[in-house]
Amino acid sequence: MKILTSSPVPEDLVKPDLEHQKVERKLSRTTVPVSSKTFAKVMKDIDTFIFDADGVLWLGESVMPGSPKLIDYLIKNDKQIIVLTNNATKSREVYAKKLAKLGYNSKVMNKDNLVNPAAVVADTIKRSGMNLKDKKVYLIGEQGLRDEMDELGIEYFGHGNEENKKEITEDNGAFIYDIKLENNVGCVVVGYEKHFNYLKMMKAANYLKDDSVLFIATNEDETYPGPIAHVIIPDAGPIVASIKCVSGREPITVGKPCTPAFKYIQRKWNINPSRTMMIGDRTNTDVKFGRDHGLKTMLVLSGCHQIEDIVENQMNDRDDMVPDYVATCLGALVPHEHPVVYY
Repeated sequence: MKILTSSPVPEDLVKPDLEHQKVERKLSRTTVPVSSKTFAKVMKDIDTFIFDADGVLWLGESVMPGSPKLIDYLIKNDKQIIVLTNNATKSREVYAKKLAKLGYNSKVMNKDNLVNPAAVVADTIKRSGMNLKDKKVYLIGEQGLRDEMDELGIEYFGHGNEENKKEITEDNGAFIYDIKLENNVGCVVVGYEKHFNYLKMMKAANYLKDDSVLFIATNEDETYPGPIAHVIIPDAGPIVASIKCVSGREPITVGKPCTPAFKYIQRKWNINPSRTMMIGDRTNTDVKFGRDHGLKTMLVLSGCHQIEDIVENQMNDRDDMVPDYVATCLGALVPHEHPVVYY
């Protein structure tokens, strides 16, 4: 599958009318283009909307034009809103503040309605029965994971750059033959971390030699949508893949499209899958997550994947990555009587 990097969306893409003829020429009848004229009909059969964040609600530090207006429209129509991101670098509280800063309704778009892999990782460890008083977590990850584990009283170590300074020297030679390993490690958690290196990979693999040690990954996204066109930004996927390769073990991956995130949402909100829609910008995470768990799905073209990716999935019989609906972006769904305000 071709993974496209993202650039800021031109304002002409968020005008209400979707160019149906151009889109329909490429799509089969299994995916329906939606615009401001048809979204209200689609919306009637949906009680809960689950939104991806990066490439859907925002891009980098900028709001996606028109998206807050669409959220307001759904709120006025008594729809339940959940934000489900695969980004574990920040906590739910930090993302809630970002949403408020970008102009989203803070009464609804708050921490309590946000889900990210960091929160699901912490919940998974807590629910695993691991004795948190005696066992520690070896953590490869950013601040968001630390914040969510702090909230549940989970002890962790290994993050950041300090151990690199102590243990990696020019005297090591080409390979490191001896490392200091902690006792009583009950879990290895792997997510995106900018300080990830050979030493962290080696330590994670050695802890994972013990089959009783849990191996949890935040997500396996290959890339992250960023605001600079044509710049590839690696996500957690390549880091997780390296540890899978060297350890020979498969992790419990909690982010989209995997089931732990869905189970977390079901426990918290008791959603009806047949009346829930997943809206995102990636076919292999957002759309697949929805299709695998019985949700309606919509791909917006404001982030990673485009029409060509849907067509490729159709040609390869990857129905699990073919959305029910497609739209240029959220702003293009706002009805004419609720005009888009460009934030």
